Amino acid sequence: MAHFSDAIYQLVSLIMSLLMSLGAITTPATDDVIRLIEDDTIINFVVTGDPQVCNYNPSRETSVISAAEDLTNSETTLDAFIIAGDIAENGFQDEFDRVYDDLHGINAANFIMAAGNHDIRLREYEQSSERFINFTNSFNIEQNAIDSLRYTYEVNGYKFIVMASDKSEFEEAYISSVQLEWLNQELKAASAEGKPVFVICHYPLAEGHGLPNTWGSANSPGETGRLPEYTRKDSYDFTGSIGEQSNAVYDIISKYKNVFFITGHLHTGFGKYTYEPINSANNVQGINVPSLGINNKDGTYNNPGTGMYVEVTPDEVIFYARDFANGKFLSVDEFSETIAVFPLI
Repeated sequence: MAHFSDAIYQLVSLIMSLLMSLGAITTPATDDVIRLIEDDTIINFVVTGDPQVCNYNPSRETSVISAAEDLTNSETTLDAFIIAGDIAENGFQDEFDRVYDDLHGINAANFIMAAGNHDIRLREYEQSSERFINFTNSFNIEQNAIDSLRYTYEVNGYKFIVMASDKSEFEEAYISSVQLEWLNQELKAASAEGKPVFVICHYPLAEGHGLPNTWGSANSPGETGRLPEYTRKDSYDFTGSIGEQSNAVYDIISKYKNVFFITGHLHTGFGKYTYEPINSANNVQGINVPSLGINNKDGTYNNPGTGMYVEVTPDEVIFYARDFANGKFLSVDEFSETIAVFPLI
């Protein structure tokens, strides 16, 4: 079986090389490269989601390769590069190996990876966890190694809290009481410093970001504007969401200030469903990032190879919508909130 997997890996490598030689992989432009925008930027990072690289759909990896070239062209070293889950379509080792080969040379000092349902759902949880942990640790220096799918990662004094399902589920997550208490304690400690805190979770809150309509949707005409503030309810349609622990997660993240709950999973492009306030009084914001590998839908801009470039200043967190595969920041004609500014409180 191992020899067969190695043969497939070599075959796909050959196919990708052929696609590159034929010009099927986009070369990103270099006249709008990533550079520091705000003079008082303290930390900057890129966040995207859902590469879902696999051997039988090379187009996903072509987007990842093009995006990686754009990030390599960056005129500033990113403090972090983040993927909000679903790195590998089937959680196969050779899929993780391909993503590592594509991304490890980009201009980033730290790599923060969140496990999605596709990363862990097809085998025993312990095996999936070990594989994902090893993949994440392969990018970072030893002192930043993780030993769990849920972890806190500190970059230049800023906390990134990474959530994950505590058991294998097919689409939703299971967030145990232990993880909920851990999340509460981590947020309590991080928010006490008065800095923004970034919670990375593959799965959105129940009925958040246009769910359940944005789950399994066709490529509907995108809408502009921003969703109203999230409403906590006693009963939900959990389709496409984090699952039955949604309210428990909401109750924790909404009580702390300047929390940014960053999710993927929906494969939804830039548009109305990108930003959703969770608790405006405490400046708790929901951000759903588009897919890096899969074609997006339901947005005004649905290209793959997209995500957010983020700068944090002493007073603001600023999200810039970017098409990494084509090497450009989006215009307001492509996405009305191509720049989203969140003043800190």
